[in-house]
Amino acid sequence: MVMGGIPYYWSLLDLRYSAAQNIDKLFFNHNGRLRYEFNDLYDSLFKNPDGYINIVSALGKIRRGMTREELSQTAKIDNNGRLTRMLDDLEACGFIRRYKQYGIKRNNAIFQLTDNYTLFYYLFIRKNERDDENFWTLNLNKPLFNAWSGLAFERICFQHTQQIKQALGIAGVSTVVYPWSTKGNEENEGAQIDMVIDRADQVIDLLEMKFSTDKYEITKKDDESLRHKISAFRDATQTAKAIHTILVTTQGIKEGMYRFSVQNVITADDLFK
Repeated sequence: MVMGGIPYYWSLLDLRYSAAQNIDKLFFNHNGRLRYEFNDLYDSLFKNPDGYINIVSALGKIRRGMTREELSQTAKIDNNGRLTRMLDDLEACGFIRRYKQYGIKRNNAIFQLTDNYTLFYYLFIRKNERDDENFWTLNLNKPLFNAWSGLAFERICFQHTQQIKQALGIAGVSTVVYPWSTKGNEENEGAQIDMVIDRADQVIDLLEMKFSTDKYEITKKDDESLRHKISAFRDATQTAKAIHTILVTTQGIKEGMYRFSVQNVITADDLFK
């Protein structure tokens, strides 16, 4: 969730220390091996890195991503062939991904920053204004950490969509995968779905992702939220396909009254098979 799957970064971990201690040691210590990795990384990959950094910096501020036109305006890069080349380069290197929502054409695709290290850099390393070498340990389980954990786990899930399909038994089914949201109005509340798997076998899976250090308990509030999301999605898309709800969480779920609000549960173990 911090480093992605970069072998070099993982090779720097010291097994004598906890994950939090390793993060402080590598990213926040004044002599940390990865404290200044951001500039070194982009300098080593791109001949003229400033434009690429402008793009990832703009995308780092918007969770769901931007259209090409929005990105051009925010990053202050002309919407021409140069922007196309930079977006293609970043996508090929795994820093960003391109996706389209229901009914949107490819040329109106949304670009989203997905590189774990880059996002961690913008959210924490760059914002460590007090230059605290124990920044990460001191912020464990605080609101900022908890919010980041949820979003980082969501990114991990998108990076393992094939494993999710395998766990659902639909590895051989043609699918389109994307996040989905709709704005609310005076009559209806907005809705946001972490992941939609639109399947060629006339089923749509709506996936809810929950990071937890223990088994997750589905509450009455969760149940109501899922029902609202199903209704909002069906109303907005007018789909006639069957809709299934899936929970993706780290440790599985607790038995309880609302256990069957979801039709399937995927755990972190499934993501790394």
